[in-house]
Amino acid sequence: MNEFTADPVQTIVVKPSTHFDTITAAAFASGLSLAQADLDSEPWRTWLAGSFTKSVRQAKRPADLERLRTLDLPRIEIAVGDAVNIAFVPAPYDQSPREISRLQVSGLDLEREATAGGNYARAGAVTPHIEINREAAMSTGKTAAQVSHAVCAWLLAQPLGTRRAWAQRPGISLSEISFVEQDDEVETQASLSTSERRLIVIRDNGLTEVTPGTTTVRVFAERFA
Repeated sequence: MNEFTADPVQTIVVKPSTHFDTITAAAFASGLSLAQADLDSEPWRTWLAGSFTKSVRQAKRPADLERLRTLDLPRIEIAVGDAVNIAFVPAPYDQSPREISRLQVSGLDLEREATAGGNYARAGAVTPHIEINREAAMSTGKTAAQVSHAVCAWLLAQPLGTRRAWAQRPGISLSEISFVEQDDEVETQASLSTSERRLIVIRDNGLTEVTPGTTTVRVFAERFA
């Protein structure tokens, strides 16, 4: 996707900290914006009918965040550790104000923490388990977008009560592993029933970092950490 498309894109601006805290804050901000939205209204309806496209941009200085906070745009802001993320309502790239469009998209890659086996968790009222494909070799920014996509797809697969509980106290469990696609894995689509989405697989369109069709992450709709 280029920056002149009219399709809505959710912009997530991150002030990074550690690798996993940055990913988690992005996923929480994106998921909370969806969980609290009227999904039958625009632009959410059009965004969900597409591929949930996200753009992760980096705020390098506190002043970058302060400029964003002055914008009269619907948004969710959340901090995880020292990472701060702001998720905006989906909008076309060409409608982004300069305070957003000037922020860097590429180059956000942080050193991986020495966690046991690439595992990370922040317990919540409900804690979805997401696996990250280590073989995809994604940057922190790319991984943040893919995990955010998985959280949104997982929320759409949940009953309203689960969605609300997660929004009140969000949680996440992440594992970096190598995995191959199985025949019974189902590509995520909003039109599928919950039973068909027991295992939700995110495959990237390959515009950045990975080849088209690469399985980047997967989330278990009915398995909680």
